[in-house]
Amino acid sequence: MNENPRTLPLLLAVLLNVAVLVALFWTFHLNVPSSGSAPMQASLQGEVPITPPAPAKVTPTPIPTPAPKPLPKTTPKPVTQPAPKPIPKPAPKPAPKPASSVHKAEEAQAAAAQLTAARAAAEKHAQELAARQAARKEALAKAAAEKAAAQKAQEEAAAKAAAIKAAEAEAARQAAQRAAELKKQLAEQAAKAAQEARAKALQEQLEAQAKAQAEANLAAAQARQAAENQRLAALFIQKIQRRVYQAWDTTFANTLRCEVAITLSPTGDIIGQPRIVSGSGNPAFDRAVIQAVESAAPFVPPVGLSYDVFKQVVIKFDAKDLNHA
Repeated sequence: MNENPRTLPLLLAVLLNVAVLVALFWTFHLNVPSSGSAPMQASLQGEVPITPPAPAKVTPTPIPTPAPKPLPKTTPKPVTQPAPKPIPKPAPKPAPKPASSVHKAEEAQAAAAQLTAARAAAEKHAQELAARQAARKEALAKAAAEKAAAQKAQEEAAAKAAAIKAAEAEAARQAAQRAAELKKQLAEQAAKAAQEARAKALQEQLEAQAKAQAEANLAAAQARQAAENQRLAALFIQKIQRRVYQAWDTTFANTLRCEVAITLSPTGDIIGQPRIVSGSGNPAFDRAVIQAVESAAPFVPPVGLSYDVFKQVVIKFDAKDLNHA
């Protein structure tokens, strides 16, 4: 029900007052007093004073008279309704009333009891309505609270989901940033490694070129030294030959030739005895060459020539050169 709780009791009170007025009016018409009787007023103890209806003129029914002695018609006196009085306090011993008054009072009390019961039922109904209204209000408040709690829980869940989504997005961003940094580091390391590899290859190439150049230079130097050694050795052999030519004192056939191996010390002395490497076929010529070599010793060591080069020399002697020395 959508009625206002304050309006409902007032409406019920109005309805009760109207019912009381209708009951009194109906009772009054059923028990109209005869002419000349004193007016009566029924009072209800413990009830709210009821405003009586406005006084009205009552026309009594004419009393029929016998035919032989017709009675003159009398004008009935108007019955004036007494003014409403406040409900008197209950007397300890009310005075006895006539039978008709007692009957009317009982009826009035019964009507009052009915009205009281109706009022109690109306009040009970109003209380029930108020209780249902309060229960409905409480249910609405509970439903509103549950709806607010559900909405709050939904908002909290949405906020939590948004926070989780934001955290996942932040984690994905950080992961992407770390991956980009790692990729950059790997690229830098690869570039550095490639640069180091190029530098190493260039260094190895330069070292190989330098080594090859050094080897070439060494080989050239060795070749020059070997050539120089050969030149100095040839000069030294020529010196030995000239000294042997000077010590030669015989003559043999010009067609004779031999090769003699001589072992020398660092100072140019002959170590051991010279030996014939390739003989001439004439032992006398070979012995004469050996004697001439021994007579020409010692020989002056060559300047700038390593001892390993002139430690052992092989010299060729022709009888023609020896004879014409």
